[in-house]
Amino acid sequence: MARPVLEVRALWVGDGPDAACRGVSLAVQPGQVVAVLGAEGAGKSQLLRCIGLDFPPASGTVLLHGVDVTGSSGDRRRELRARAIELVHPPAPPGSDDATVPSARAGVLLGAARPATVPVAGMRQRIQIARAITRGTDVLLLDEPFTDVEAHVRGRILELLGRVRDETATGVIVATRDPRVARLLADRVVLLVAGEVVADGPTDVVLDAHGDPRRQPQRGVRRSA
Repeated sequence: MARPVLEVRALWVGDGPDAACRGVSLAVQPGQVVAVLGAEGAGKSQLLRCIGLDFPPASGTVLLHGVDVTGSSGDRRRELRARAIELVHPPAPPGSDDATVPSARAGVLLGAARPATVPVAGMRQRIQIARAITRGTDVLLLDEPFTDVEAHVRGRILELLGRVRDETATGVIVATRDPRVARLLADRVVLLVAGEVVADGPTDVVLDAHGDPRRQPQRGVRRSA
């Protein structure tokens, strides 16, 4: 098997019983989609932000193509965010202006002009995914990309993610609370409960064994599938 494009080893975000993530480990292969599945408050967003270099972990390691990038700052962080790691935050609330402007190449892929502002939930997600396709991002991190977006926008995001999988070697992590999204998109599922990984395995195996995480108690012990 090829070396993972991304590895997360024993990552802690915060300290003590209130830590958002506690010893999280996962790996993403080139061209693979991994869903981090968990109920609200499970630590999904904090995990993605830490991997995406928004802030350093309390402990643990983030490896990009086997190279330690944990807690990168300054010029190194800017370089990685510009060429290697694309972190896509949840959509803006419905009706909110989003000042993100697509690059020329991303705009062509979207079939859109370059608007100054785009008051459409999900447009920022589409732009950033398109950029990942056109510039060859190593890792694409998507935090609840379908929240509050209309059906046709959701379909366009799914289409773009299909192109990421088919046309690039980008490793994708999708954080979601919805097992239907995980089943639709992911090759593997990492189930997060109260900041801990309780299952990590092929999508159907994990989902069939554990069901909907929104109906599960928020404490658990890791099990592999």
